[in-house]
Amino acid sequence: MKIKHIIIQNKNERAFMLIGVLIFLIFSTFMNPKAALANEELPSIQGPIPMTNDDCLACHQLPDMVRPLPDGGQLYLTVDPIEFKTSIHGRNGYSCVQCHTNITGYPHPELLIETAREFSYQVISQACMQCHSGAAEEYAKGHHAQEYLLGNTNSATCVDCHSAHAVQEFGTSHISIAQTCEKCHSEIYEIYKESVHGEALLENFNPDVPTCVSCHENHNNTGPNDPGYTLFSPQICAECHNDEKLMGKYGINADVFDTYISDFHGSTVVIFEEIAPDQVTNKPVCSDCHGVHDILRHDDTDSSVMKDNIGVTCQRCHPGADLEFSDSWLSHYKPDLENNTSVYLVTIFYWIIIPGTIGGMLFFIFTQVYRKFIIKKQLDDKNKGEGK
Repeated sequence: MKIKHIIIQNKNERAFMLIGVLIFLIFSTFMNPKAALANEELPSIQGPIPMTNDDCLACHQLPDMVRPLPDGGQLYLTVDPIEFKTSIHGRNGYSCVQCHTNITGYPHPELLIETAREFSYQVISQACMQCHSGAAEEYAKGHHAQEYLLGNTNSATCVDCHSAHAVQEFGTSHISIAQTCEKCHSEIYEIYKESVHGEALLENFNPDVPTCVSCHENHNNTGPNDPGYTLFSPQICAECHNDEKLMGKYGINADVFDTYISDFHGSTVVIFEEIAPDQVTNKPVCSDCHGVHDILRHDDTDSSVMKDNIGVTCQRCHPGADLEFSDSWLSHYKPDLENNTSVYLVTIFYWIIIPGTIGGMLFFIFTQVYRKFIIKKQLDDKNKGEGK
């Protein structure tokens, strides 16, 4: 179905728009007659600009400018000139037609689309790819693009995250990233907001804590349904929790990753990473004990790893274990005189007794070899010299 008309509800606005269009057509005929040619080549990003932004805004800044769509919806065509001028594109002098490359004059070419989502993906996102090819390649690998290709038209495209005409750089604004993801993932956002990470970010404005893309990436977004994602997820946690400088700022133990991969759970996960990287491990990773979006402080009464709750957490994998089962676990601490003193002393004892025992055995073997070969040879040589 071809779409040919724009609905402008107010008569004054309609008259104003028509006057603006007539002025533009007269101006373009005298100043740039080639722009009216139907067969003119589409401008490249670096090419000549057939229309200025003011030409476009003569119509598109009018309020409530909409186009009816075959599915019964509407395509909103009004552009806020202030939003665009203060956007990263507006501040850098980009022109409307550098994105809308099929627009060379008025009337515009007919656009055959069924829904607003179709326009968002086929027109706007394709325009973004002209300049942002690297991000587009990454996006094509991610869940959003794959879901769209599978028929989920609600899956996010470029403008859903970055907007169309009010594009701003995210930079290091973790809050903006989380709030952007909230548009679609509101239930997860509400859970994240109450977590130790979400509270620190959204209430205390702490830029050190992870936000959505810290774990799922931005354009090439990944998740637990991807092969190997869960298996390698401890490495995501390690990016922060293995950083001694970062953890030192908050008095957090930075040995959590090293102690994890050295115990019976983590060592098995490491083996899986080496021999079966696309498989799901049957050993717990960080999120199995601490949670995913709902991670809480270890001393929070609702935390799954709080002292009073950790026994129940262990029972998820060890259903026959009693509530004291976890007392044998070192709790991510390397043994020392303050934490797990008895284990530390036993470790020191073994560091002494094992080298001492093995060293003593090697010394005994050496003396036997020396006696059997060196001393015997010396005695034989002496006996030969004496004629015995």
